[in-house]
Amino acid sequence: MNSGVVNAILEIGQKCSRSARIHVHAWPEFVFTLCQNERSRLARICKNYKRLVVATNFFANKDASSYSDLPLETVSTMMETEISKLKRFTIVSRHLGQKGKAAEKRFQDMGTTDALSRMRFGKGLNADYGLVAGVSAVKEEYNRVDHNEVLYIIRVDYQLIDFQTDEIIEADSAEGRAIRTLFRLPSGKVIGGFDQEQEQDALNQASINALKIVANKIGNKLPIGGQVVGFRGSNFQIDKGYESGFMGKQIVTLYMSDMGVDLPLAIAEVTPGADASRGKIIRWSNDPDVQDLVAEIKADPLFFKKNELFAVSNGMPLPPEWEDNYKD
Repeated sequence: MNSGVVNAILEIGQKCSRSARIHVHAWPEFVFTLCQNERSRLARICKNYKRLVVATNFFANKDASSYSDLPLETVSTMMETEISKLKRFTIVSRHLGQKGKAAEKRFQDMGTTDALSRMRFGKGLNADYGLVAGVSAVKEEYNRVDHNEVLYIIRVDYQLIDFQTDEIIEADSAEGRAIRTLFRLPSGKVIGGFDQEQEQDALNQASINALKIVANKIGNKLPIGGQVVGFRGSNFQIDKGYESGFMGKQIVTLYMSDMGVDLPLAIAEVTPGADASRGKIIRWSNDPDVQDLVAEIKADPLFFKKNELFAVSNGMPLPPEWEDNYKD
């Protein structure tokens, strides 16, 4: 181990042991525990904020046909495609992509392509997590006196599973809705409003609305974050950007760990670049327990170099096209 690292650990150990009044004979064990805890903490931070590999599998619920004849296979494929736009994750396909891979394998096996550059197996990414979701759809129509409303509901029942431990990190359901208006005569003939030949557009909108809820719930469990690497006044820089999952302007919480407790210090807004993001403090915390730290940060421009500060997203940054492309 680097001697500078050793000396730093010893210095921390001495300070902590004095403040905790640890007996001198127990000090070596205390330093060992300190190192173990530090390794665990760094491992947790690295795992939490790295870009995660997620295997997705959206499928139609088995009993879905009992409620509707809507094209759930198409909806499931669309949801797998759209969730790949979340830069928080590297999405590996276990559904549609595998069909394409099998088709290409069959073509290459015909022997009409260069044998030296044929597809090689064993290079696929192993997933950190699996997102498994069952999809159901319901279509309902309501008479509103002067018009009718057609309500499309997409329900997603999902589980996010840590493949290393088999732990279910998040399990919940989400509903997305889309409403369309049409006009019927008493005979039932449609004379205006929503063209039901465009039903797939309504289903797509309902699907995206469901995905927004799923993404935000997952984002609360696996937020995007980065370490503060620069600070000047109310402006700061973090070491993560668009390629790590930040999209557009994003509200974050600035925090640090003190005595084993994660302490929120401020609410800020970051604007991502490719590999780093610029941030600006919106409001410092008014919690009395952190005012000494807030005062230190304001007084010392190099506080971020002496202490580890992090910015973590509030919810999941969503692709802008989810708002722009799927509207009423």
